[in-house]
Amino acid sequence: MAIVPNFLFIGGDRCGSKSLHNMFRQHPDCYVPPIADPYFFDKNYDRGLDWYWELFQNAPPSAQAIGEFSHDYIHSPEAAERIARDLPDVRLLVALRDPIDRTFSSYASAFAAGVIRTPLSEAIEEVDMLVSNSMYADKLDVYLKHFDRDRIKILFFDDLAANPRAFAKEAFEFLGLRDPDNIDYDRKMSQLSKPRVPFAGAASKQGANLLRKLGWVKLLGRLKSNRFVRGLFYKPYKAENKPQIDPQVKQKLHELFDPQIERIEKMTGRDLSSWRSY
Repeated sequence: MAIVPNFLFIGGDRCGSKSLHNMFRQHPDCYVPPIADPYFFDKNYDRGLDWYWELFQNAPPSAQAIGEFSHDYIHSPEAAERIARDLPDVRLLVALRDPIDRTFSSYASAFAAGVIRTPLSEAIEEVDMLVSNSMYADKLDVYLKHFDRDRIKILFFDDLAANPRAFAKEAFEFLGLRDPDNIDYDRKMSQLSKPRVPFAGAASKQGANLLRKLGWVKLLGRLKSNRFVRGLFYKPYKAENKPQIDPQVKQKLHELFDPQIERIEKMTGRDLSSWRSY
């Protein structure tokens, strides 16, 4: 009999998903596969449910929460429909970040990987996902057509930065899990980095895409979570050398995101004035 997940992390990207995935991996009453982002319901659905269930075959009988983390599900209406159909009782975790910070982090990561080569001011006009992936209210409205509001737990990256354990505890409690002491809550799994040598980022990205194409997501998961392997390709920026966002570009993004932020405030009851321009 197939082991079926009872929760999914659906997004967003650059919002702490890898850190939360690492915490869930350490929880004694939880099972998540080594790979973060198997992208089944959006990009790999044609592989079939048997391929997907295989990701959870190693879940122990004692696991109370079984799930996976794919931070792009939130951007896919097709994924929302498929999840509702195939996992009708599933619970969903969402993490949101200041949309300007998320956009800039996404840009900096893509630039380091060689995927984007233009300045941010040009990239936000040329690469739709930089802006659209931060339109959180639009994304969540799609999921709320398929799931009751109490089935979706919305977390905030600000809380992860301020108190990782409290952030994780919110997610654990939503799934009926205890708050254990033996978890490394402070390990940062994703830091803004630059390639060690030219084209290292592009080579890393191409290698990951090849493993995904071959369906070897468990191997990819082990490689991506290995600090030594990542260190072969990237090195963190020093504090004084981190790229900064241009104030004019920031103002333009505020004009795009402020209406979305207002809607998220109404949806969650959370004061997000630190995200807004007013």
